[in-house]
Amino acid sequence: MVECSVSGVLVFGELDETRVRGIEGKLRSIVMRAEERGRDSWGIVTMSRNGEIKSIKSLGKASETLPNYPRILDTDTVVAIANNRAEPTTEYVKEKGLNDIQPMISEYVVVSHNGTIANDAELEGKYGIRKISKIDSSILPPLLEKAWDGSLEGLQRILRDEVVGSFALAIIDRRRPGKLWLAVNFKPLYVMWDRELNALFFSSLDTYLEDPDKPPWDANVIKRIEPYSVVEVTRDGGWRVLRLWRDEQGKPRRVLVVASGGLDSTTAATQLIKQGYDVTLLHFNYGHVAEGPEDRAVRRIAEFLNVPLLEVNMDFFKIVRHSPLLGEGEINRRRSGINGAEFAHEWVPARNLVFIALAAAIAEAMGYDYVATGVNLEESGAYPDNEMEFIRLLNQVMPYAVGPNKHIELLMPVGHLVKHEIVKLGLEINAPLHLTWSCYDKGPKHCGRCGPCYMRRLAFKINGVRDPVEYDLPVEVEEEFWKGTRNYVIPSSRKSERLTTKG
Repeated sequence: MVECSVSGVLVFGELDETRVRGIEGKLRSIVMRAEERGRDSWGIVTMSRNGEIKSIKSLGKASETLPNYPRILDTDTVVAIANNRAEPTTEYVKEKGLNDIQPMISEYVVVSHNGTIANDAELEGKYGIRKISKIDSSILPPLLEKAWDGSLEGLQRILRDEVVGSFALAIIDRRRPGKLWLAVNFKPLYVMWDRELNALFFSSLDTYLEDPDKPPWDANVIKRIEPYSVVEVTRDGGWRVLRLWRDEQGKPRRVLVVASGGLDSTTAATQLIKQGYDVTLLHFNYGHVAEGPEDRAVRRIAEFLNVPLLEVNMDFFKIVRHSPLLGEGEINRRRSGINGAEFAHEWVPARNLVFIALAAAIAEAMGYDYVATGVNLEESGAYPDNEMEFIRLLNQVMPYAVGPNKHIELLMPVGHLVKHEIVKLGLEINAPLHLTWSCYDKGPKHCGRCGPCYMRRLAFKINGVRDPVEYDLPVEVEEEFWKGTRNYVIPSSRKSERLTTKG
C-alpha cells in the first residue's frame, strides 16, 4: 500500500435518527473528498455496540459509487472506519476481490491502513500467520489478533518493534466495540470533534474534515495526530497517547547549534551546555562580507566552550546573490542605527531555511537529535526567518523531511528573548560574549553603525555593562556612551570544566 486515505468516525452518546443522518452525511462527504488520495477502490466498515460489523466495498471512485448505497449507519453504530485506496504499481492486482479492498477484516480486528508494510513476509514466518490478501496491509489484522493484548502499550510495542514500513492506521476490535485506535509514524492523520453531532471524525488530511462554509465561531477544531504516536479513544471520552520513539534513557542529547559567532547563537549554545546537552557548533562560510571575523569568532568560541566545531564552506549564495551581505554594494550606512535594526535591508534570500535544511541533513547523517539556532524575538521584527513561528512550523514538517524513525527537533533557546534579554542571559551564564562578532562589516573592529552594532551596544548599556568588543568610533563618543556602566568581566574558559565532566 502506498498513498491511501484513512477516515472514519467514533460516535459518542446515544444515537437518534437525526444524528445518524448528520453523522452519515458528514462521513460520506469526507470519504468522497478523500478519493484525492485513492481512486482505485473504497470501503467502509461499521461496528455496533455489541461488536457486530458490516462492510460495504467497491471498486473505483467513492464519488461514483458511494451514492448508490442508501444507508451506511444506524442508531446502533458506535464506530466506522473507511479507506480510499491508491493501488501502487508494485501491488497491482488484476482480478480484485473484496479481500483486496480496504479496510482489511479478520475474525475480530479491522484495520484501515495508509502506507507500506515492508516486512509482511517476515511477520508471516515469525508468527505463523497468513495475509488476508496479496496486499501487504492485510498482514495487520492477523498480526494484531495473534500478538496484541488489546492495550495501548501492547499496540505501541508491536508498531515500534515489529512493524517495518510507513503507516497511518485506524483499528477497531469486535471484542472491544467502545474503542478506536489511531496510529501514525510519518503518514498524516487528523481528528476533529464535531460539537453539534457529538462525534469524533478523522481523515488523512485536515482539508477533508473542514467545513469551509461555517464562520470561525462555528467551526470545529481540527488537530493533527503527532507523528510517531499511537492513540486510544473511547466512547466515554477517554484519550490516551503514547509515542513510538524507542526509550533510550541515558543517551546523550546531542545538538548541532548553527553558530554565526554572534551574541544570539553563542548565548544559545552556552545555555544548552548548561542544560546538559552535548553541543557541537556548526558554522557556515557562505561568501558573505563578514566571513573572516565571524569565522575567527566561532573558532575562539568553540575553543572557549570546549565543544567540537563543524565548518561548511559553501558556494550556494554566490548563485543567489542579491544582498549587500554577499558583496553586492556596500553595507548601507544611511540606514544605520535604529533604521538599520528595524528593517531587513541586508536580507540574504532564504538564508536560515537553507542553513536549517543543511543542518538537519548533517544531524540525521551523524546521529544528532536536535538542531538549535539563535533566532530571537528582537530580530523577528525585521527578519521573517527569525520568527518563533518559523521554527515551530518547520518542526511540524521535520518528521517528513528526515528518514523513517529519525527524530530531529529544532530548538530556539533564545527565540522568546529580545536583544538586551539575550545579553542579560549571556552575562548570567558566563557565555563568552567578549569573543563574539555581530557587525555586518568585515572589521577589523565593529563598525558601530550598522543595525546589529546599534542593537548590541544598546543591549549592553541597558544591562549597565560596557560592551567588551571594540568599535570603530571616536574615543570621546565611546566614553560618553558608556558613562555609568560597569566593565565587562571576562569569564573563565569552560575548557577544564568540560574535560572534567567528560571524565
